[in-house]
Amino acid sequence: MRTKYEPPHRKTRPNKTTIRLTACIALLCCITLLRVFFPGATAAMRATVLPILEENIDYRGAITAIGETLTGDVPLLEALGEVAIRAFGGIDAEDMEVAALPEEPMETPVPEPTPQPEPTATPPPIEEVFPVPAMPALAPPPPPEPPEAVAVFLAHQEPFSERALPVNVSTSYAPLGLEVALPVRGAVSSPFGFRWHPLHGEVRFHFGTDIAADSGTPFVAFADGRVLASQYGAGWGNYILLYHGGGVYTRYAHASALYVRAGETVERGQMIGRVGMTGGATGPHLHFELRVDEMYRNPEFYLTFQS
Repeated sequence: MRTKYEPPHRKTRPNKTTIRLTACIALLCCITLLRVFFPGATAAMRATVLPILEENIDYRGAITAIGETLTGDVPLLEALGEVAIRAFGGIDAEDMEVAALPEEPMETPVPEPTPQPEPTATPPPIEEVFPVPAMPALAPPPPPEPPEAVAVFLAHQEPFSERALPVNVSTSYAPLGLEVALPVRGAVSSPFGFRWHPLHGEVRFHFGTDIAADSGTPFVAFADGRVLASQYGAGWGNYILLYHGGGVYTRYAHASALYVRAGETVERGQMIGRVGMTGGATGPHLHFELRVDEMYRNPEFYLTFQS
């Protein structure tokens, strides 16, 4: 249970205010009488009274203020205020009566919180997006136009249309991507494809093109490449096998002379041998074969021969 607050009793002590006020008034009167009736005694009084007043600085200041009033340097009201301060000093905390506290303790007001702005979500960084212009769809390149030799070949093979092509033969045309040269000048004596074989007396597939030329006529490399073989083989006689890269191979058969060896590199148009009739041949000619990715193709699609 809360009890009523009772202020503490004030301490009882001598009234210093009355004593100081009385002393100041008495001193004021004395100094005034002395200056009026006994002006010569003022100096003597200074010598006697001032040392005594050294013990209390407040009284000395009060008397100084009274003196300034008598000489006219300071207004009377201002001097009396100074005298009161010097005589009575500051207000003593013990002289103040303690105010009665309220029955209920005062609650310290709690300041209302300052409304804070709601935190805003940090926007994600903006990524610069550059518009990509719409590109028109590129149409696939048109297939290469087959040379006239394709039509000639198909017409030549019409009598053998019922025969199945060997599995390692392709009769279609496709660019090689090579710079090429005619191996030897001459007319085609036996084309690529099915034919009546002059030695065996039956229809067989011819895997190359025979180019008629005099014996000893130089022949050259179809394209830049490397020599894989330069030797004699049954049926082919003296032959050279070149590799041109990209899966492209060429063979030169029935030669009378060979001028390159395996492992050497050759350039397009470089002389590599001479025409002959070695191996299975009925006359001097150059048997020329073209193979791409293990498939034999018609050399007549890529070269122009004499008619």
